[in-house]
Amino acid sequence: MSKKSRFQRLRRSATGILLGLVLFALPASAAWNDTYQGYATYTGSGYSGGAVLLDPIPADMKITALNPYQLNYNGVKAALAGAYLEVQGPKGKTVVYVTDLYPEGASGALDLSPNAFNQIGDPQAGKINIRWKVVKAPIEGNVSYRIKEGSSQWWAAIQVRHHKYPVLKFEVKQKDGSWLNLEKQDYNHFLGTGLGKEELSIRITDIRGKVVYDTIPALPNDGSGGAYIVPGHVQFPD
Repeated sequence: MSKKSRFQRLRRSATGILLGLVLFALPASAAWNDTYQGYATYTGSGYSGGAVLLDPIPADMKITALNPYQLNYNGVKAALAGAYLEVQGPKGKTVVYVTDLYPEGASGALDLSPNAFNQIGDPQAGKINIRWKVVKAPIEGNVSYRIKEGSSQWWAAIQVRHHKYPVLKFEVKQKDGSWLNLEKQDYNHFLGTGLGKEELSIRITDIRGKVVYDTIPALPNDGSGGAYIVPGHVQFPD
């Protein structure tokens, strides 16, 4: 075999190995109900002023901040905001509500409230190994909507609350029958412009792909008002 042939074979072999390593390193797309493995720490914050703006939160509620990799699931900002997670630790299980971002957390990491951490691990350890998954919210009643301060017919940020599963998509029906997609923001609101001064017909989609339709009363004429909550008329199926 010539030197040139041996070189070409070695180059092809090296390229194949490198490609295999790259493909092996790429993470597979996670399903919404996958079980994640990671670690948990704990903090007293997250009850007010959390990154995903879910105030007010009861002081005795079990809550968590979530790492950015799963919080922004599937490339959607704040996708798992308001989700409920079942967490397994060394001492047992608990269910927590996602209210904040854990910016320095690795994939799979949670920063739990002390009352949640103490239920599944030794607080003196400070950091424990965990597994967790998204579960149905332990709630009753319909969804609701938070209309952010400053919203109007010209600019509006709308948050979906009290949902059984995390909401990834929010659309507003246009006069021509088409649907306008409002992009979800880091602060857990869907942002739209020029939505008008009439009642909004909306379509929202959860992390499972389930869709419900609802209406929201006309937005304010100007953006001088504060935030307010609008009761919804629907809830996602189990």
